[in-house]
Amino acid sequence: MKKEVDSETLKGLKEGKISSFESIYQYYSGKVYNFINSIVKDRILSKDLTQDVFMQIWDKRRGILCDGNFDSYIFTIARNRVYHHIKREMWIQQYFEAEAKEQSLEEKDDADHELDNLLLEEYILKLIRELPESRRRIFMMYWKEELNYMEIARQLSISEKTVATQVQRSLQFLRSKMRYVALGLLLMSVVCDTFFEVLDRVF
Repeated sequence: MKKEVDSETLKGLKEGKISSFESIYQYYSGKVYNFINSIVKDRILSKDLTQDVFMQIWDKRRGILCDGNFDSYIFTIARNRVYHHIKREMWIQQYFEAEAKEQSLEEKDDADHELDNLLLEEYILKLIRELPESRRRIFMMYWKEELNYMEIARQLSISEKTVATQVQRSLQFLRSKMRYVALGLLLMSVVCDTFFEVLDRVF
């Protein structure tokens, strides 16, 4: 493993050399992971955010300054990813708290209305936008562009295993959130046929 990342390695990264990217990953991945985990205190989340950091570095490699302070550059990206995640999680919590409060104020008669198909699909797309940036990108390529794991891996220069993991985690997240909605509908005694039809069509 390289003990340091020099300007030649950064130049190679900028030119799209996988070997240079791997050297940078080997040198910084542990440091970035420890930095992120010291803030979020969640090993699985820290691994995901660390992967996001390196995917962003790869995506923006052409703008890297070979003679710049790469330490500052990579840890700024890591810090921004953490803050973005925290901000998004706070927004999600506030969103569901507001939804719960609004539902508690609704009259019982309103519970008889079925969810509109379009609104439900928009809700699913909203959940997709809550995924980490790199995971959302992979999932949209898989879902919207209908690319298989190999095609996505080639386009993003990552392993098929990474693609599969990100797709599965995306589906797990979406299904867990949709189960929350389904439970709410059942508690309100709403007919859920429309909900499950949309869910089956989307996934």
